[in-house]
Amino acid sequence: MALTNSDSYEYSTLKNIESAARSSFILFLGEFTYNLILALGSIIIARILTSEGYGVFSLALVPPLTIASLLSLGIDTAASRYSQMFLTKNSGEGVKVVVEASLIVKTVPSLLGSVLCFVFANPLAQLLINRPDIAPYVRITAIIVLLQNVYSLMLSIFVGLEKVVGATFTKISYSSVKTVTSISMLLLLQLGVLGALLGNIAGYVLALIVAFLLLIQILMRLGKNETDKISVGAIAKEMLKYSLPLYVASLIPAIVSSVYQNALLAYNLSNKEIGGYRAVANLSVLVSVVTTPISATLLPLFTKFYNNSNKLDEIACMANKYIAFVTIPVTVMAMIFSKEIIYLFYGANYLFIYPFLPLLLATNLLAGLGSLTIPAILNAIGDTKANMHSTIISIAIFIPISYVLTVRAKLWGFLISSLISSIIGLMYLTNYVKRYIAKPVDYIHSSKTYLASILSAVFALLVFLIPIPRYVSIVRILLGLLIFLAVYIPASLALKVLSEEDVNFIVKAFEKFPIVNIIVALLGGYAKAIAKLVLRKR
Repeated sequence: MALTNSDSYEYSTLKNIESAARSSFILFLGEFTYNLILALGSIIIARILTSEGYGVFSLALVPPLTIASLLSLGIDTAASRYSQMFLTKNSGEGVKVVVEASLIVKTVPSLLGSVLCFVFANPLAQLLINRPDIAPYVRITAIIVLLQNVYSLMLSIFVGLEKVVGATFTKISYSSVKTVTSISMLLLLQLGVLGALLGNIAGYVLALIVAFLLLIQILMRLGKNETDKISVGAIAKEMLKYSLPLYVASLIPAIVSSVYQNALLAYNLSNKEIGGYRAVANLSVLVSVVTTPISATLLPLFTKFYNNSNKLDEIACMANKYIAFVTIPVTVMAMIFSKEIIYLFYGANYLFIYPFLPLLLATNLLAGLGSLTIPAILNAIGDTKANMHSTIISIAIFIPISYVLTVRAKLWGFLISSLISSIIGLMYLTNYVKRYIAKPVDYIHSSKTYLASILSAVFALLVFLIPIPRYVSIVRILLGLLIFLAVYIPASLALKVLSEEDVNFIVKAFEKFPIVNIIVALLGGYAKAIAKLVLRKR
């Protein structure tokens, strides 16, 4: 029997999750294309520069990106939340004021930051990365402070306005121009590290031009609501009141990640080792291409239900269920084929770094325990201090452990410290969020997802028994993926990770997306066939 309005509680929940799934998938396509282009570019750039040059390139970006993160003011999340709230109220004028206020608050300090980075390039290169010889590169990249902050703000505004296509086009514009320009300057002009840095700047400039053109069109379509009388100053104060706890929460990790972490690595690792680590970190996009769009759409989704604890409880569990179903197996697959992935992307010269990829990706396995949904719930409720406290706790654990372990075990110690601090931070948030919702995560269900992924991985490992030459490692990856999916889907059904109704929901959520709907339909058909076979045997 079809659901009607009388079934509004469950039906509306599914419809909202379906809407979020579609938005998330549009972001997924954008993330996939964006990261694919960047990955292809990074392969060529890393191969041309070698691990030594790639390390210099990575270190040159540390000072401007550090200053950018210190000046973020947490306004990105506020812009997404407040634009979503005014959009829900059909207040076009309110949305426009939010956009204007957020641009002013973000641009002014960022412009000042670029000037400071340019003027103090020498001491910044010495202090932050222990490489005074890289100061000329730091001076060139100073403009990135402004470009990066405005770029990230524009992406958040698009998500808040539920115009994920705008975010997609902006990100693809950035990755395309950056990749093409960098490679051109490396191959045609032989500019080396300088060419790669200039290509990065060019990517930001064109992406922002595209973003502003799209945003202007969106705002013009909203029209005016004369009943709304909101001053830019008033909304700026309101947004800052919301964002400052987020800023403090982001300021501490910014200091730790951009100052402490980079200094710790710079003082303990060579340029080659840093280049290898950055190459491995770039490959973490294999999982973040899935988690990033999901995270971005969770805040607007939960904001719609922040004043209804019962419904928020239900939708949180359902969202976490689908997140775990996708994120955990993707992470496990990337971990078991880490050597093949490194060789495929970067070649034999970077194989020395492949053992670190599984440990780097391990934090993504926490998605099944609520690492994506719980922070989004607290932000939607407006209790941003909880995430700040979690960050402080994680940092307090990370700093002493990472210092001891990195000095003794180099990169192994650094990555282990990151994982430990992430787990402890999540434990705090899990306990804290119970003040608002009784059951943010269904741990029994999540454990079944982990089990299904582990069982599938065991069978996928059999592909290593096939004598395939390393230079065609992509064949081994594809065979392993087929085996993994062939086991994961029936295992998920048998363990009741998914039901046949869930399969129908997933297929329907993506039925309007060309090409991908065919793949999802094929996997859905396979799942339904397995489900019917199981029912017949019973």
